[in-house]
Amino acid sequence: MKLSVPMHALAVACHLALIIGLLYFGDGRLALLFGLLLLLPLPGLLRGNARTHAWSSMMISFYCAAFASNAYSSAGEARTLWFVFATLAALEFTANMLFVRFLARERRIAAA
Repeated sequence: MKLSVPMHALAVACHLALIIGLLYFGDGRLALLFGLLLLLPLPGLLRGNARTHAWSSMMISFYCAAFASNAYSSAGEARTLWFVFATLAALEFTANMLFVRFLARERRIAAA
């Protein structure tokens, strides 16, 4: 079974959830900017480009840190929302890394 397929699906799903969540629930210009910046790697992620997954994971790591810091500095329902965003970002980071790793392994086996 190709393990890269479910990792690709998870990465794209988390990425889309982050975009929609930030644009819908985000308050202020910074949340809007964060949501719009996530649109940059979307075409490559949808195509399954390994390089896009790799550099997107670097970008998502900063998002995860920003979401976690917002969660710890917020109170009430906003805190829960930022923790959900941080969890989605962490899941996407993991899925991106595993996708690249599994895809490289699958390509190496196919070439042998």
